Amino acid sequence: MGSDACKKFVLGVDIGSSTVARGVVSLVLGYLNNLVIEMAFLVQANTPEELPEYLLGTCRLNHLDAAKAVLLKS
Repeated sequence: MGSDACKKFVLGVDIGSSTVARGVVSLVLGYLNNLVIEMAFLVQANTPEELPEYLLGTCRLNHLDAAKAVLLKS
């Protein structure tokens, strides 16, 4: 890792092991170009000592075209 390592946060979500998740993703991909998706990322507090919760950021995805997606090498 170079000097930029401390500036990056990577999250991997495994949806391949869940039949329900695969079904939801398949359904959503069919309507993706008609959707506006808004997401927020926060640090969740599980105990009173961890409060307040911290909002890391938000994003909006507008009318994505799944046909233009590029497969990233792992």
